[in-house]
Amino acid sequence: MALSEAGGLLADVVAPTGYAVRGEALAEDLHRYKSDRGGQAIPAAGRLRDRLAAFLADEGRQVWQASGMTAGPEAVAVVPSGQGRPGAHPLVGLVRSCVEQPLVRLSVQPGEIHARGVNPGWVCVMDRVDGGDLLVVDDTWVSGGSAQSVAAALKLAGARRVAVVVLGRHVNPADPRSAAFLESVRAATEKKPALNLPSAVPVRRACSSWGQDNDRSE
Repeated sequence: MALSEAGGLLADVVAPTGYAVRGEALAEDLHRYKSDRGGQAIPAAGRLRDRLAAFLADEGRQVWQASGMTAGPEAVAVVPSGQGRPGAHPLVGLVRSCVEQPLVRLSVQPGEIHARGVNPGWVCVMDRVDGGDLLVVDDTWVSGGSAQSVAAALKLAGARRVAVVVLGRHVNPADPRSAAFLESVRAATEKKPALNLPSAVPVRRACSSWGQDNDRSE
């Protein structure tokens, strides 16, 4: 669906730091770092920060190459919350703590939605990105509508290349399609200690295989 809606405005590559399987550690951290309940937000944010920093250090070059960037991203944008969260999203601070590139400011446009599709008008790009190569960071990928809407908005604003890194690709093992996908991932990574797939995925492949979990909002 995303390809038909946005075509060449989609991100050039999408890469997860790992799979956020419902009930497992990464999925729990992605929930907890945005909540102050039980004093769990800070430790969870620290683990996510370390995960992102390690992924960018170990796999960043591969991601940049897959996206067609010649020298890596010149700036970074953080996918904003679509839930009307007051104040700065905690993901912004997390990204700033481990990424040196300047932050491109985004704001959600009142009255605009993307549902589970792609809507470049969902966000306003508040800084110049003309001809730039950008990294976009999102915390959770479900349908990809938020991250791809941001990628499309950045390209319409003049960005040349956009690479999306998502902390956790949401997988719900209760969904039959997701269960089959998860089983294939487990089989492919059975020799690894965790469900991580730290390789860049071109967007055409990503759209065909990652848009299957649609049971919760981003």
